[in-house]
Amino acid sequence: MYKADLHLHSTASDGLFSPRELVNKAAALELDLISLTDHDTTQGLEEAIASGKTRAVQVIPGIEFSCEFQGEEVHILGYQFEQSCPELQRILSELKQARQNRILEITKRLQALGFKISWREVRTAATGASSVGRPHVARVMVEKGYARSRAEVFRRWLEPGCPGFIKRYKLSPAQAIDAVHGAGGFAFLAHPGLLKEGKGVAASLLTLGLDGIEVFHTEHSQEQTKEFLRFARENNLFISGGSDCHGDPEESKMGKIIVDTKLLHPWIKD
Repeated sequence: MYKADLHLHSTASDGLFSPRELVNKAAALELDLISLTDHDTTQGLEEAIASGKTRAVQVIPGIEFSCEFQGEEVHILGYQFEQSCPELQRILSELKQARQNRILEITKRLQALGFKISWREVRTAATGASSVGRPHVARVMVEKGYARSRAEVFRRWLEPGCPGFIKRYKLSPAQAIDAVHGAGGFAFLAHPGLLKEGKGVAASLLTLGLDGIEVFHTEHSQEQTKEFLRFARENNLFISGGSDCHGDPEESKMGKIIVDTKLLHPWIKD
């Protein structure tokens, strides 16, 4: 059996491992195929693909878009696209600027609450990432002793309804799917089991050109996995899956979800 993990995050977005480190870990786990799916960026792909060639790990281009759909955050995974596509890079540049503006305002809110953190410190925490995000704010808060963990920072200050939260600009699923298709790739609904009505969302996105669904995920129950596998087959959708590893030292997910590549052949290009 050839093994794949097609949902991984690196320091190019909000992961803790560099693209090269992810590839090395994949090789140690004897994975044959992986995809780097950082949030709203392709910055780490070149390093990951080059590293994969030295470790006999095939790396396919990936990305994860955060979208807004019917009042809920929905993620669209893109695979096998041309990462240098000008229109795709234009969209990613706009998202990067919007993300930076948001984190700057979050930093100002926390300062107003009495926390002695600076924009420079947050930017430094994001060194190596394509843009700054809430995890980098949380990292600074922990380093300064305001919380014991990033999870605590999110729970107390950075989640919706908390004093430091600011809503982020997101694409619609239609825009994300079009961006992936425009770059010659395939668009998948990520972790539908985490949505209130995963099958309902997937069904709605079929009319927008959705190509596939992430059937296998670390937070899907066995029943959910069976349900989404059945849904994919009934609707002629491609199948994907992965660990969604961000490198959290408290729970390294990489290797917990391993997909048999036989399920991926209709859309994976050699």
